[in-house]
Amino acid sequence: MKELEVMTIDNKDYLIMKEVFEGDTSYVFLSNSEDPEDVMIRKSSDRDKDLYVPLENEEEYHLATLLFFKDSNKKND
Repeated sequence: MKELEVMTIDNKDYLIMKEVFEGDTSYVFLSNSEDPEDVMIRKSSDRDKDLYVPLENEEEYHLATLLFFKDSNKKND
């Protein structure tokens, strides 16, 4: 069994299910450890790489989801 890192947001623990990189930015796909239907995508802050912030807009959401799917397909090839 793979160990997953935990990130706490608004007093809720989220598991880091996947992480991908685009340039200097890290995108993480998070799932609430108590409610798997509660998911979100966050990105590393430009100012502090240890801080993860919400995505800026729908365009960035599409970029992040594309990166997650592309990365998944590489591992399945």
